[in-house]
Amino acid sequence: MASLDSPQVFVFEATEDERDAADDLAANVRRLGVSTPFVVGSIHGMRLAAQLDPAVPPITPPPGASTHFATELGSRIRRSGADAVVAVGGGRVLDVAKLAAARAGLTVIAVPTQLSHDGICSPVAVVPDESGLTQSLGAIAPRFVYFSMPTLKRAPVESVRAGLGDLMANPLALRDWALAAGRGLATIDQPAWDLSARSFEIVQGYLTGDAAEVAGDPAFLRHLADALVLSGMSMILSGTSRPASGGEHEVSHAIDAIFGGRAHHGAQVAFGCIISVALYGEDHAAFRRQLERVGLPSHPRQLSLSATDTVRVLLEAPETRPGRFTIIEDADLDETKAHELVASIWGT
Repeated sequence: MASLDSPQVFVFEATEDERDAADDLAANVRRLGVSTPFVVGSIHGMRLAAQLDPAVPPITPPPGASTHFATELGSRIRRSGADAVVAVGGGRVLDVAKLAAARAGLTVIAVPTQLSHDGICSPVAVVPDESGLTQSLGAIAPRFVYFSMPTLKRAPVESVRAGLGDLMANPLALRDWALAAGRGLATIDQPAWDLSARSFEIVQGYLTGDAAEVAGDPAFLRHLADALVLSGMSMILSGTSRPASGGEHEVSHAIDAIFGGRAHHGAQVAFGCIISVALYGEDHAAFRRQLERVGLPSHPRQLSLSATDTVRVLLEAPETRPGRFTIIEDADLDETKAHELVASIWGT
Protein backbone atom coordinates (compact mmCIF):
# COMPACT_ATOMS: atom_id res chain seq x y z
CA MET A 1 0.00 0.00 0.00
CA ALA A 2 2.75 2.44 0.92
CA SER A 3 4.55 1.88 -2.36
CA LEU A 4 1.40 2.65 -4.36
CA ASP A 5 1.03 5.99 -2.65
CA SER A 6 4.69 6.93 -2.49
CA PRO A 7 5.76 9.97 -4.51
CA GLN A 8 8.53 9.58 -7.05
CA VAL A 9 11.51 11.55 -5.78
CA PHE A 10 14.18 13.20 -7.93
CA VAL A 11 17.36 14.71 -6.46
CA PHE A 12 19.79 16.96 -8.33
CA GLU A 13 23.27 17.14 -6.83
CA ALA A 14 25.52 16.80 -9.87
CA THR A 15 26.83 20.38 -9.64
CA GLU A 16 26.66 23.41 -7.36
CA ASP A 17 24.96 25.53 -10.04
CA GLU A 18 21.23 26.16 -9.66
CA ARG A 19 21.02 26.86 -13.40
CA ASP A 20 22.00 23.24 -14.03
CA ALA A 21 19.27 22.16 -11.63
CA ALA A 22 16.77 24.29 -13.56
CA ASP A 23 17.72 22.52 -16.78
CA ASP A 24 17.46 19.14 -15.08
CA LEU A 25 14.06 19.96 -13.58
CA ALA A 26 12.69 20.94 -16.99
CA ALA A 27 14.07 17.74 -18.53
CA ASN A 28 12.48 15.60 -15.81
CA VAL A 29 9.12 17.36 -16.18
CA ARG A 30 9.19 16.59 -19.91
CA ARG A 31 10.14 12.96 -19.22
CA LEU A 32 7.09 12.66 -17.00
CA GLY A 33 4.98 13.48 -20.04
CA VAL A 34 4.10 17.00 -18.92
CA SER A 35 4.12 19.34 -21.90
CA THR A 36 2.24 22.42 -20.64
CA PRO A 37 2.73 22.84 -16.88
CA PHE A 38 1.13 25.57 -14.82
CA VAL A 39 3.89 27.02 -12.65
CA VAL A 40 3.15 28.32 -9.16
CA GLY A 41 6.35 29.69 -7.67
CA SER A 42 7.89 31.96 -5.10
CA ILE A 43 10.07 34.85 -6.23
CA HIS A 44 13.21 32.81 -5.46
CA GLY A 45 11.64 29.67 -6.89
CA MET A 46 11.38 31.27 -10.31
CA ARG A 47 15.11 30.66 -10.81
CA LEU A 48 14.52 26.91 -10.66
CA ALA A 49 11.45 27.22 -12.87
CA ALA A 50 13.27 29.30 -15.49
CA GLN A 51 13.61 26.51 -18.08
CA LEU A 52 10.04 25.22 -17.85
CA ASP A 53 7.65 25.94 -20.71
CA PRO A 54 4.46 26.88 -18.87
CA ALA A 55 0.97 27.06 -20.34
CA VAL A 56 0.66 30.67 -19.13
CA PRO A 57 3.00 33.04 -17.25
CA PRO A 58 3.90 31.70 -13.78
CA ILE A 59 1.94 32.84 -10.73
CA THR A 60 3.42 33.91 -7.38
CA PRO A 61 0.86 33.67 -4.55
CA PRO A 62 0.68 36.90 -2.54
CA PRO A 63 1.53 36.97 1.19
CA GLY A 64 -1.38 35.54 3.14
CA ALA A 65 -2.89 33.87 0.07
CA SER A 66 -6.21 32.48 1.26
CA THR A 67 -8.41 29.50 0.47
CA HIS A 68 -10.41 31.82 -1.78
CA PHE A 69 -7.24 32.67 -3.72
CA ALA A 70 -6.43 28.95 -4.06
CA THR A 71 -9.95 28.21 -5.31
CA GLU A 72 -9.79 31.00 -7.89
CA LEU A 73 -6.32 29.85 -8.92
CA GLY A 74 -7.63 26.32 -9.41
CA SER A 75 -10.28 27.62 -11.80
CA ARG A 76 -7.63 29.59 -13.68
CA ILE A 77 -5.41 26.53 -13.95
CA ARG A 78 -8.27 24.48 -15.36
CA ARG A 79 -9.04 27.11 -18.01
CA SER A 80 -5.34 27.38 -18.97
CA GLY A 81 -5.22 23.94 -20.55
CA ALA A 82 -2.26 22.92 -18.36
CA ASP A 83 -1.61 19.20 -17.89
CA ALA A 84 0.08 19.44 -14.44
CA VAL A 85 0.94 21.93 -11.71
CA VAL A 86 4.60 22.53 -10.86
CA ALA A 87 4.96 24.22 -7.45
CA VAL A 88 8.40 25.75 -6.82
CA GLY A 89 8.89 27.45 -3.47
CA GLY A 90 8.36 27.23 0.26
CA GLY A 91 5.45 25.94 2.29
CA ARG A 92 3.02 28.70 1.32
CA VAL A 93 3.54 28.04 -2.39
CA LEU A 94 3.26 24.26 -2.05
CA ASP A 95 0.10 24.44 0.06
CA VAL A 96 -1.68 26.88 -2.23
CA ALA A 97 -0.66 24.83 -5.27
CA LYS A 98 -1.94 21.59 -3.74
CA LEU A 99 -5.34 23.16 -3.07
CA ALA A 100 -5.50 24.75 -6.51
CA ALA A 101 -4.51 21.49 -8.20
CA ALA A 102 -7.28 19.69 -6.33
CA ARG A 103 -9.72 22.23 -7.77
CA ALA A 104 -8.30 21.76 -11.26
CA GLY A 105 -8.02 17.97 -11.00
CA LEU A 106 -4.34 17.90 -11.95
CA THR A 107 -1.17 16.21 -10.73
CA VAL A 108 1.26 18.25 -8.62
CA ILE A 109 5.03 18.24 -8.98
CA ALA A 110 6.47 19.68 -5.75
CA VAL A 111 9.80 21.48 -5.92
CA PRO A 112 10.60 22.74 -2.41
CA THR A 113 13.18 25.48 -2.11
CA GLN A 114 13.40 24.95 1.67
CA LEU A 115 13.18 21.91 3.94
CA SER A 116 11.10 23.67 6.57
CA HIS A 117 8.14 21.31 7.14
CA ASP A 118 6.70 17.89 6.37
CA GLY A 119 3.92 19.13 4.11
CA ILE A 120 6.10 18.66 1.02
CA CYS A 121 4.22 15.54 -0.06
CA SER A 122 1.38 15.41 2.45
CA PRO A 123 -2.29 15.44 1.39
CA VAL A 124 -2.89 18.40 3.70
CA ALA A 125 -2.68 22.11 2.85
CA VAL A 126 -2.40 24.70 5.61
CA VAL A 127 -3.93 27.89 4.21
CA PRO A 128 -5.74 30.78 5.94
CA ASP A 129 -9.41 31.46 5.29
CA GLU A 130 -10.74 34.92 4.45
CA SER A 131 -10.69 35.91 8.13
CA GLY A 132 -7.03 34.94 8.43
CA LEU A 133 -7.72 31.80 10.47
CA THR A 134 -5.39 28.97 9.44
CA GLN A 135 -7.18 25.96 8.03
CA SER A 136 -5.76 22.45 7.57
CA LEU A 137 -7.53 21.19 4.49
CA GLY A 138 -7.49 18.01 2.46
CA ALA A 139 -5.69 18.49 -0.85
CA ILE A 140 -3.89 16.55 -3.56
CA ALA A 141 -0.61 15.00 -2.44
CA PRO A 142 2.20 15.51 -4.98
CA ARG A 143 3.01 12.46 -7.06
CA PHE A 144 6.49 13.77 -7.82
CA VAL A 145 8.99 15.65 -5.64
CA TYR A 146 12.14 17.33 -6.95
CA PHE A 147 15.00 18.38 -4.66
CA SER A 148 17.66 20.76 -5.96
CA MET A 149 20.65 20.50 -3.65
CA PRO A 150 22.23 23.76 -4.91
CA THR A 151 19.00 25.50 -3.90
CA LEU A 152 18.57 23.75 -0.56
CA LYS A 153 22.18 24.41 0.46
CA ARG A 154 21.51 28.14 0.12
CA ALA A 155 18.25 28.15 2.08
CA PRO A 156 18.20 30.11 5.38
CA VAL A 157 19.30 28.09 8.40
CA GLU A 158 16.00 29.05 10.10
CA SER A 159 14.18 26.93 7.54
CA VAL A 160 16.38 23.91 8.33
CA ARG A 161 15.76 24.38 12.04
CA ALA A 162 12.02 24.56 11.34
CA GLY A 163 12.15 21.29 9.39
CA LEU A 164 13.80 19.59 12.34
CA GLY A 165 11.25 21.19 14.67
CA ASP A 166 8.34 19.80 12.67
CA LEU A 167 9.83 16.30 12.86
CA MET A 168 10.46 16.60 16.61
CA ALA A 169 6.68 16.67 16.98
CA ASN A 170 6.18 13.19 15.54
CA PRO A 171 6.83 11.15 18.71
CA LEU A 172 4.42 13.39 20.63
CA ALA A 173 1.83 13.28 17.84
CA LEU A 174 2.00 9.48 17.95
CA ARG A 175 1.56 9.57 21.71
CA ASP A 176 -1.51 11.78 21.26
CA TRP A 177 -2.83 9.39 18.60
CA ALA A 178 -2.49 6.49 21.04
CA LEU A 179 -4.20 8.57 23.74
CA ALA A 180 -7.16 9.23 21.45
CA ALA A 181 -7.29 5.58 20.37
CA GLY A 182 -7.39 4.53 24.00
CA ARG A 183 -10.55 6.64 24.41
CA GLY A 184 -12.12 5.13 21.31
CA LEU A 185 -11.71 8.43 19.44
CA ALA A 186 -9.22 7.31 16.79
CA THR A 187 -7.90 4.18 15.11
CA ILE A 188 -4.20 3.46 14.79
CA ASP A 189 -2.86 2.71 11.32
CA GLN A 190 0.31 0.76 12.10
CA PRO A 191 2.14 1.23 8.76
CA ALA A 192 1.52 4.98 8.97
CA TRP A 193 2.65 4.96 12.60
CA ASP A 194 5.87 3.19 11.62
CA LEU A 195 6.62 5.70 8.85
CA SER A 196 6.17 8.61 11.25
CA ALA A 197 8.42 7.00 13.83
CA ARG A 198 11.05 6.25 11.20
CA SER A 199 11.02 9.84 9.94
CA PHE A 200 11.97 11.07 13.41
CA GLU A 201 14.66 8.42 13.81
CA ILE A 202 16.37 9.61 10.61
CA VAL A 203 17.05 13.06 12.08
CA GLN A 204 17.34 12.18 15.76
CA GLY A 205 21.12 12.15 15.61
CA TYR A 206 21.14 15.76 14.39
CA LEU A 207 19.27 17.07 17.43
CA THR A 208 22.30 17.37 19.70
CA GLY A 209 23.79 20.56 18.28
CA ASP A 210 23.10 23.75 16.36
CA ALA A 211 21.50 23.04 13.00
CA ALA A 212 23.67 25.82 11.53
CA GLU A 213 26.64 23.47 11.75
CA VAL A 214 25.12 20.99 9.27
CA ALA A 215 22.76 23.18 7.23
CA GLY A 216 25.07 23.17 4.20
CA ASP A 217 25.99 19.48 4.41
CA PRO A 218 24.46 17.54 1.47
CA ALA A 219 24.33 14.31 3.50
CA PHE A 220 22.32 16.03 6.23
CA LEU A 221 20.02 17.66 3.68
CA ARG A 222 19.35 14.28 2.07
CA HIS A 223 18.47 12.83 5.47
CA LEU A 224 16.22 15.77 6.31
CA ALA A 225 14.52 15.57 2.91
CA ASP A 226 13.98 11.82 3.30
CA ALA A 227 12.53 12.30 6.77
CA LEU A 228 10.13 15.03 5.68
CA VAL A 229 8.94 12.93 2.74
CA LEU A 230 8.37 9.89 4.99
CA SER A 231 6.44 12.02 7.47
CA GLY A 232 4.23 13.26 4.65
CA MET A 233 3.78 9.70 3.41
CA SER A 234 2.59 8.65 6.87
CA MET A 235 -0.25 11.14 6.48
CA ILE A 236 -1.03 9.92 2.96
CA LEU A 237 -1.14 6.34 4.19
CA SER A 238 -3.40 7.03 7.16
CA GLY A 239 -5.62 9.56 5.40
CA THR A 240 -5.18 11.92 8.34
CA SER A 241 -2.51 14.23 9.73
CA ARG A 242 -2.56 12.38 13.06
CA PRO A 243 0.79 10.57 12.57
CA ALA A 244 2.60 13.93 12.54
CA SER A 245 0.24 16.41 14.18
CA GLY A 246 -0.99 16.50 17.76
CA GLY A 247 -1.36 19.05 20.51
CA GLU A 248 1.89 20.76 19.57
CA HIS A 249 0.41 21.62 16.17
CA GLU A 250 -2.70 23.00 17.84
CA VAL A 251 -0.43 25.39 19.74
CA SER A 252 1.17 26.55 16.47
CA HIS A 253 -2.23 26.97 14.81
CA ALA A 254 -3.41 29.04 17.79
CA ILE A 255 -0.37 31.32 17.51
CA ASP A 256 -1.25 31.78 13.84
CA ALA A 257 -4.91 32.44 14.58
CA ILE A 258 -4.36 34.95 17.39
CA PHE A 259 -1.11 36.65 16.43
CA GLY A 260 -0.75 35.97 12.71
CA GLY A 261 2.23 33.70 13.26
CA ARG A 262 5.52 34.57 14.93
CA ALA A 263 7.97 32.19 13.26
CA HIS A 264 8.24 29.32 10.80
CA HIS A 265 5.53 26.70 11.31
CA GLY A 266 8.10 24.11 12.39
CA ALA A 267 9.65 26.48 14.93
CA GLN A 268 6.25 27.18 16.47
CA VAL A 269 5.51 23.45 16.50
CA ALA A 270 8.78 22.80 18.34
CA PHE A 271 7.74 25.39 20.92
CA GLY A 272 4.35 23.66 21.19
CA CYS A 273 6.15 20.40 21.94
CA ILE A 274 7.26 21.90 25.27
CA ILE A 275 3.62 22.09 26.33
CA SER A 276 2.96 18.47 25.36
CA VAL A 277 6.13 17.24 27.09
CA ALA A 278 5.12 19.06 30.28
CA LEU A 279 1.54 17.76 30.19
CA TYR A 280 2.81 14.21 29.76
CA GLY A 281 4.87 14.70 32.91
CA GLU A 282 8.22 14.41 31.15
CA ASP A 283 11.37 16.50 31.70
CA HIS A 284 10.41 19.74 29.94
CA ALA A 285 13.60 21.47 31.13
CA ALA A 286 15.73 18.91 29.29
CA PHE A 287 13.58 19.25 26.21
CA ARG A 288 13.92 23.03 26.29
CA ARG A 289 17.71 22.65 26.48
CA GLN A 290 17.59 20.42 23.41
CA LEU A 291 15.63 23.07 21.52
CA GLU A 292 18.21 25.67 22.55
CA ARG A 293 21.04 23.52 21.20
CA VAL A 294 19.31 23.10 17.84
CA GLY A 295 18.46 26.81 17.69
CA LEU A 296 14.70 26.55 18.10
CA PRO A 297 12.53 28.71 20.39
CA SER A 298 12.44 27.42 23.95
CA HIS A 299 10.79 30.40 25.67
CA PRO A 300 7.63 32.40 24.83
CA ARG A 301 9.61 35.63 24.58
CA GLN A 302 11.47 34.19 21.57
CA LEU A 303 8.12 34.25 19.80
CA SER A 304 7.30 37.69 21.27
CA LEU A 305 4.72 36.10 23.56
CA SER A 306 4.08 37.18 27.14
CA ALA A 307 2.90 34.77 29.82
CA THR A 308 -0.63 36.09 29.30
CA ASP A 309 -0.29 35.58 25.54
CA THR A 310 0.84 32.01 26.10
CA VAL A 311 -2.14 31.29 28.32
CA ARG A 312 -4.41 32.64 25.62
CA VAL A 313 -2.72 30.36 23.09
CA LEU A 314 -3.27 27.32 25.31
CA LEU A 315 -6.95 28.11 25.78
CA GLU A 316 -7.45 28.66 22.04
CA ALA A 317 -5.45 25.61 20.92
CA PRO A 318 -8.26 22.99 21.12
CA GLU A 319 -10.50 25.20 18.99
CA THR A 320 -8.05 25.06 16.07
CA ARG A 321 -8.71 21.36 15.42
CA PRO A 322 -12.28 20.55 16.53
CA GLY A 323 -12.78 16.83 17.01
CA ARG A 324 -9.10 16.05 17.56
CA PHE A 325 -8.26 14.68 21.02
CA THR A 326 -4.72 15.29 22.28
CA ILE A 327 -2.97 15.72 25.61
CA ILE A 328 -4.13 19.36 25.59
CA GLU A 329 -7.80 18.33 25.41
CA ASP A 330 -7.12 15.67 28.04
CA ALA A 331 -5.69 18.33 30.38
CA ASP A 332 -8.95 20.30 30.10
CA LEU A 333 -7.21 23.59 30.80
CA ASP A 334 -9.11 26.56 32.14
CA GLU A 335 -7.50 29.95 32.66
CA THR A 336 -6.23 29.11 36.15
CA LYS A 337 -4.75 25.77 35.08
CA ALA A 338 -3.16 27.35 32.01
CA HIS A 339 -1.50 30.06 34.13
CA GLU A 340 -0.21 27.41 36.52
CA LEU A 341 1.16 25.34 33.62
CA VAL A 342 2.98 28.29 32.07
CA ALA A 343 4.44 29.24 35.46
CA SER A 344 5.56 25.67 36.12
CA ILE A 345 7.49 25.61 32.84
CA TRP A 346 8.93 29.13 32.59
CA GLY A 347 8.37 30.66 36.00
CA THR A 348 6.30 33.72 36.80
